[in-house]
Amino acid sequence: MMMKRLTVLAATAATLALGACVTVPDTHPLTGTEWQLVAIDTSGSTTTLTPALQQRHTIAFQDGGELQLQLDCNRGRSTWTAGQPANGAGSISIGPVGSTKMLCPEPSFGDELARVSEAQRYTTTLDGRQLVIESEALRYTFAATE
Repeated sequence: MMMKRLTVLAATAATLALGACVTVPDTHPLTGTEWQLVAIDTSGSTTTLTPALQQRHTIAFQDGGELQLQLDCNRGRSTWTAGQPANGAGSISIGPVGSTKMLCPEPSFGDELARVSEAQRYTTTLDGRQLVIESEALRYTFAATE
């Protein structure tokens, strides 16, 4: 009888110890958000997209680190991770973008948006209406979708 109690106590202690090791990650502020590309900066030059083009160039940060992209007439997928923001800024890592390869009518910024995988950092405005993602060569400015 004493051996059975010790076994039950040991099993209970092991279960509690395992439960203490399990952590639930914090939800990142970008998770579940969708953004339209409004401008691209390259080497001091800024290209501003028309509202019609903005709707065809979007990114959506999904649960589980999935990134969905609308690259004009093409669709893309990738992965993402990001550090928790401090004062609206943080690090970001986006995996290689896999996409369909249709030839979109000009002007198209799908190829440029697919280069978002080079991103290293991001910032958001306090009201959460604007997102900027930056790499060494490109700066993407997004507006939150409605």
